[in-house]
Amino acid sequence: MPKVITVENLKDGTILAKDIYINSSVLYRSGMLITAELVTTLKNIGVTSVTIYDAPVAPFQNTYTPVSRMTAHERKELTSRFQTEMAQIANELRYGRILHSESSYKWLQSLYLRYYSNATVRLLLDSLKQWDPVCYIHSLDVFVLTSLFFRHNHWKTNDDFILGCLLHDIGKLYTPTDILLKKGKLSQREYCKITRHTVDGYQLLKNMHFPNETCRVVRAHHERMNGSGYPDHLYVEKDDQHLKLMMIVDVYSALTLNRSYRKPMYATKAMQIILNDSVRNYLFDLQTCYSFINFIHIFPPATHVRLTTGEEGVILTNPAGSDILPRVKLTNSNVIQLPSDLSLTVETITSWDSSDMVKQARQTWTDYINYLIDGNSVKAVDCLDALSDGMRIEDVFIKLFERSLDEIQEGLTMERFITADYLIATMTILRLLSWKMLSLSHQLSHFDLGEVVIANLDSFNGLTRTKLVDDLFTISGWKTNFLAETGELSVVRELLLRKKANYLAVSFSKRTSASAVSNLLTNLARDFPNLTVFVHGCQADLVKKSVIKKLFVSTNLSELIKNMKQFFAGEVRV
Repeated sequence: MPKVITVENLKDGTILAKDIYINSSVLYRSGMLITAELVTTLKNIGVTSVTIYDAPVAPFQNTYTPVSRMTAHERKELTSRFQTEMAQIANELRYGRILHSESSYKWLQSLYLRYYSNATVRLLLDSLKQWDPVCYIHSLDVFVLTSLFFRHNHWKTNDDFILGCLLHDIGKLYTPTDILLKKGKLSQREYCKITRHTVDGYQLLKNMHFPNETCRVVRAHHERMNGSGYPDHLYVEKDDQHLKLMMIVDVYSALTLNRSYRKPMYATKAMQIILNDSVRNYLFDLQTCYSFINFIHIFPPATHVRLTTGEEGVILTNPAGSDILPRVKLTNSNVIQLPSDLSLTVETITSWDSSDMVKQARQTWTDYINYLIDGNSVKAVDCLDALSDGMRIEDVFIKLFERSLDEIQEGLTMERFITADYLIATMTILRLLSWKMLSLSHQLSHFDLGEVVIANLDSFNGLTRTKLVDDLFTISGWKTNFLAETGELSVVRELLLRKKANYLAVSFSKRTSASAVSNLLTNLARDFPNLTVFVHGCQADLVKKSVIKKLFVSTNLSELIKNMKQFFAGEVRV
């Protein structure tokens, strides 16, 4: 029985019984699962009351309606939905020819209709589709690719596992949409929030009495072979074949589908990334990766293959050609183009050579350094974009900005560079920072961690490094007041008073500045007993002993970010 209830009294787990309109447009439709995050969203947009069903969501029942027992209307509706959704994901550029067989397509359609016939599964998926349509399509894609792989390789189908693939991202119903739909890279703080979806999804399905294996997939799909995943940092077992495959499919799908923050990646590029993470980082199982490539039958450059004739060769880069029909350099050095009539095809991948990818990355890095020194901001930002692909924002600061400054500084010391090279490079990085922060500015409206004064105590030489600190605080949720250059420490005190700031970050690299910083902190401790201070720079360890109670010291950006994380780590539910 529907009833009207105020938003303040909404409870997690109830169901919306009437559409919610904003300016004559439907925002959320009836049947939507109400979560704590949805409640927060409704409050933020000014919705005061909604209509809900009086009864909570019914527990999951492991029953499905056979296609033969569906009404004509149900069968027609689900079939039409299946065809529409498959048109969004199943193109040759990322599926190869795996759905060219009518029997495979019909089998997949019957599987789709079977799972969607379950009312609880349908409720969750429809809710996810409303909350984040892109995430919904990705979830369906993982379900489709995993299911087809099982069929193609004659693996025994585990219904509970496949259901877990379909619902693996259901926990994102509890992730804020401003993070899910963000156009740019995630910050560390946002990343911490999004990692909750594994535990949130697991808890949601547990509470609804889904099978244990389904819940396990939802919780464990971001774990990795080397224990570097989340939420439990598990080392995935070698005999856990299903999960090893699903982890690869999940990443492949995320890379090759359109996302809010990136355009779809070519299948060959996506597989290169996964291969690299398998070989060099041991995130994924290499043999499972080979099996998936054989299944998709899209072979990235530098893969060594055996053809159906028994000949062996290596796949060549072919930008103007087809990923489905690549060029192959045979062991006898002849280059052939695989024919469209499929009279000759690849039988299997035998190995992959990562050296080309490593060489390309090194060359891009060298070009990046040279463009910085030349002051060529446009070419430098192109290299920056290539190098930062897949990184979180903080990684860009550590692995690209700080690393390049360190490398050029070292080159200056070793006399490979001159002082002018370093000065030009630092100014070029400042321009790149300005461009990056300008593109992020419209997404940085939540300065909810407080106000911080950022002070560069190194005059011009420390400007770029202190700007890195300033931007990191801004990205993480502080409202910053940047003193680009100050020789008068009294200015810091005056600004703290005027802004009523509870945080101070000082940056310096000269050993001679340590005593001045220590004196500043001693003076501030009397007037600002609750002040939290971040001291940053290569000589920051010299001021570890201070009367400031809340003192965080960092000699590099990795340590600074670790210190900053303590102020939003409490937001992460375990």
